[in-house]
Amino acid sequence: MFIQAQFLCKVLFLIVLFICKTSPGSCQANFLLNGDFENINNCKEFNAECGVEAWFYLKDVKVQMMNNEAGTGVGGANSFAIFYNWAGYKDFTPIIGTILPCSLQKGKQYIFKGWISAKLDPKLILKPGICTGPNFYVPRRAFSKEMKPDSILQIKQVAETPFFEFEYRFIATGDEDYLTFGTYVTEDSLNGKKLSGLQTVSLLLDNFSLMSADPLETFCGAYKDNKEKIYEYNFRHKEMDYTLYAKGKLPVELTGNKEDNLTRFEALRPAPIKPDTLKLGDVLFDFNKADLKGNATKMLETFFKDDVDKRTIDSIYIEGHTDSVGSDDRNIGLSQQRSEAVMKWLISNNIVANARIAVHPFGRSRPVAFNKTPAGRALNRRVEVIVFRRQ
Repeated sequence: MFIQAQFLCKVLFLIVLFICKTSPGSCQANFLLNGDFENINNCKEFNAECGVEAWFYLKDVKVQMMNNEAGTGVGGANSFAIFYNWAGYKDFTPIIGTILPCSLQKGKQYIFKGWISAKLDPKLILKPGICTGPNFYVPRRAFSKEMKPDSILQIKQVAETPFFEFEYRFIATGDEDYLTFGTYVTEDSLNGKKLSGLQTVSLLLDNFSLMSADPLETFCGAYKDNKEKIYEYNFRHKEMDYTLYAKGKLPVELTGNKEDNLTRFEALRPAPIKPDTLKLGDVLFDFNKADLKGNATKMLETFFKDDVDKRTIDSIYIEGHTDSVGSDDRNIGLSQQRSEAVMKWLISNNIVANARIAVHPFGRSRPVAFNKTPAGRALNRRVEVIVFRRQ
């Protein structure tokens, strides 16, 4: 049982590793702090929750936490709600911004993503936007003069949610200390009558990320220390607004070591593990027995014929399953015997060493079809050979 438990742990690790390597961004370094807006900040002015950690804004913006992802049930517990008034300004309007805990690599490509849902007058057109640079972007301020905001054009609906997912790619200049997220709002020129007065814009934000186009790029050495320093800034409202408007910077001092503050690259690329599964049905065994029929051995030979170098096989996990007919003991025994028959074939044909194979009989506990019909029971009687291959 101990050896089996060890193998199961290894299988779980391999599955996680496989997911990290095949699902873009799932395990990659996110250079934005609190991009899911789950960590709540307690501001010093009121000694109460009044925002989210690591994200800052000017006084014209009102913020509120929204629970349960606006009813979508995805992405976590919170979404970040933003409210502001539009009075005809068509250029980039900063909404929220954050300090980057690591300096980006000059000349490298980065991908900024997030979810946004907007409510505004239907006669208005809204586009998300981004600005990176040495400061929090504030329109018409001297320190923002050389900064270049840009609109985000790549956007698509997130299925079964009120959100749209945006994506923006850019080449780093090396001076990106702040990332400011905002919007461009314009009036539809075809709507006829012009709008007048203030128009309220409501946004819901979630799942923000900033990742390198190179999956080997990871956090800087000072990431943890810088995160703590940024989280320690607990002022909101007037003090934060005055500082951002006056200087475009908050009094947060990151590490002074330039090398420790720069993102790094993994020394070696881990060899990805690709799981592959072969299912041997009940018809490939003698009735109510564990003997492999000729067609079963042909399937095994075909399945493994491309493994010229058997060292590409990391390990094999064999599951035995039965239908619900008969006692638990009989079904466990039969699923064990059939799994072992496959294991013996693998060993005798030099596919993989005995130490790299694990067998687990499940009996009737894991059906894939209803046991009330002959067809369903036939589908449940099976042996699954799960092969983990290095690529």
